[in-house]
Amino acid sequence: MRSRTLLASSVAAVVGLGLIGVGSHALFMQDTVSDQQITAGTMKVVVSEGGATTLSGPTLTLSAVGPTNSSFTTGDHTVTITNLGDITVKEMVSTPGNNVAAGAANTALANQVYLCEVSSGTVIYNGLLKNAGAQAIEGNLTPGQTDSYSVNYYAGNVQTACGAVTTVGAAASTGISSAPSLTNDAMGGVINPTMTVSYTG
Repeated sequence: MRSRTLLASSVAAVVGLGLIGVGSHALFMQDTVSDQQITAGTMKVVVSEGGATTLSGPTLTLSAVGPTNSSFTTGDHTVTITNLGDITVKEMVSTPGNNVAAGAANTALANQVYLCEVSSGTVIYNGLLKNAGAQAIEGNLTPGQTDSYSVNYYAGNVQTACGAVTTVGAAASTGISSAPSLTNDAMGGVINPTMTVSYTG
């Protein structure tokens, strides 16, 4: 009798342990975290004339020219671009423009002036300023790096960095232009040509 009671108790104990194991679902839990700081850079491209160490900012005003004769040249002015930011910027487009006030002489001058633009020894544009459109350019400026281009506004047979080269992308060759001189209609006219170089970064 006694042994039978012990056996029944043992069975009950085993069943009890089984029930505890089934009803208890304890899980170990843990999280891992990655952390990364991101700082947006600063884009700051400035221009100066020639190799000047004084940097003016994003806008540069070249010296005024005139009164001119019917054949003239402003000279090949070099504009130096410097990346003072802390990110690399990509050159995208060079866009000539011309601010012209109302008036017949101003319009005539605007229609007769030529533009020679050279970058890295290559003709970007050489022809009538009024026909100059945006030119796609390629290149990257790393922080602290510089680039440059030259502009010359002219009329008549004068010397420019483009000479008579009119093919965009061709090597520049300093020489005498083949542009006509200004006509009487342009006498007394005033224009304000511009050059905008666009970047992305």
